[in-house]
Formats: sequence, C-alpha cells, structure tokens
Amino acid sequence: MTSREGLRHPLEDHKVSIARSTGTLTFPANFMFVAAMNPCPCGYYGDPVRECACSMQTISRYQKRISGPLLDRIDIRIEVPQVDYDKLTDERLGEPSEAIRARVE
Repeated sequence: MTSREGLRHPLEDHKVSIARSTGTLTFPANFMFVAAMNPCPCGYYGDPVRECACSMQTISRYQKRISGPLLDRIDIRIEVPQVDYDKLTDERLGEPSEAIRARVE
C-alpha cells in the first residue's frame, strides 16, 4: 500500500491505527485533507502559454497514480491556472484583514 492509499481509512473512519508487535493503538484523526497535483509530469498539460512535452500515455499513467477510491473521498476539486511569477512577487499590498472581517461580519 502506498502512503497515498494509507490516507483512505483515516479520511473515512476519522481514526488512525498503529500496529506494532506489542499491540495496536488507535488515535482520533478528524482532519481536513488538502492536496495539490500537476496535471502531468512536466506540469504544462492544458496550459495556454507553454506546450506540454508529455505523451497522452504518460499523462494518463501519471493521473492514475491517485486511485479511484481515494479520489472518491475528496469532495472538492479545483483546477487553478498558472500564476505569473511577477504577480506573485508584486510589492502591492492587498486589502487588510480588518477590512475583510468588517465586510464579512
């Protein structure tokens, strides 16, 4: 079992069991699982700017690394487009937290 597949039971049962030769311990594990993944090994499949260098077979094999049973336990999936490095390193300040909190309240 891969470490990815080891997440299936804690996601479903909300507990983790650790078995050793001296016995088994069970711990609560109610958590929010957040993950990220590229669409292909090179990361550019579907990118409007750069061309993907992967074959369709390679892309399919890469995406199948996450099993169906594990994918079934992920409730929300969002595709996020690439963000330019210049925008990530821009010195502009965003809206302060206090203003956002006031708007939400």
